[in-house]
Amino acid sequence: MGHQRLGTLPAHRLLPEIVRYLVTGGTPTEDLVDQVTEVGRDALKLAVKDPVFIEALWLLVRVPQAAASKNFQAALAELGVTGVTLTSLSDVLVSYDRALEKAQRQPHVGATDLGEIARRAGLSALAEEVRGALPTLWAPTAADVQSSVAVLRGTDRFAALAHRFYANFVERVIHYYVDRNLHNMVGNDRVARSVHDLRAFNDSIRRHCDEAAIIMRAFAKDWLGKSHYRDGRQISRDDVRRFAGHAIEKVRIELDLRKGAP
Repeated sequence: MGHQRLGTLPAHRLLPEIVRYLVTGGTPTEDLVDQVTEVGRDALKLAVKDPVFIEALWLLVRVPQAAASKNFQAALAELGVTGVTLTSLSDVLVSYDRALEKAQRQPHVGATDLGEIARRAGLSALAEEVRGALPTLWAPTAADVQSSVAVLRGTDRFAALAHRFYANFVERVIHYYVDRNLHNMVGNDRVARSVHDLRAFNDSIRRHCDEAAIIMRAFAKDWLGKSHYRDGRQISRDDVRRFAGHAIEKVRIELDLRKGAP
C-alpha cells in the first residue's frame, strides 16, 4: 500500500491457498469465494481495534450532521476537520482525507494498513453518495455541496453510505492480498485467460462484496435512528466502535447464509 509506517496486515492462514489458486488455478471457484470471504471477515475483526478505521466510520456519521448546521466549517472544526474552504465536493473529500491523515500520524499502538484501507474506502463511499445527491443540470454551488452532504445524515442515506463503506473495505482488503500477483493471473488454466477475464474476475469480487455487505443497510438505519434520533445523543467514537463490533456479526451471518451454512 506504500504506507510502511502503519505496518502490514497480519499474515492470513488462507493467503497461500488464495494466491496458489490465482496463480495456477486448480481450485473450484466456490472455494476461492469462501477463502476470500474469511479473509474479509477476519479483517473486519481486526479493524475494530484500528483507530483510523473507527475515525473513518465516525466521520461518515458526523460530517453529514455538521453539514446540517448553519456554519458548516465551524461544525467540522469541532470534529477536528480543519484547513479547507468548503466550496466543492473535492474540498469536502480533502478535508475528510486530511482528518484521517492526522489520525494516522498519531502514535497509536496497533495501527495497521487496515486504517489506510478504511481511509480509501471511506473516501470512495463519501464521494459516491455525495455526488449522487448533487444537482446535475447546473454547476453545484457551495450551498449545493453542503446540502448534498447534509442529506446523508438521514437514516436511509446513512444506511446506503455504511453499506458502501463496508463493501469497499472488504473489496480493498481482498485486493490488498491478490493484486501483487496480478501479473501471474493471466494465462491458460489460470483464473483469467485474458485481460477481459481478469476484469470479469474483479467485477465478480466487487459484486460479491456489495451483496454480502447489503445487510448493513437495515442495521445502520436502525442503529442511527435509535442512537441519534430517538435517544437524542451525539454519536461518539466509542458508539461507532460498538456499532462496528456488532456489524461484524451481521456480516458474518450474511456471508454464512450466502454460502448455505446451517
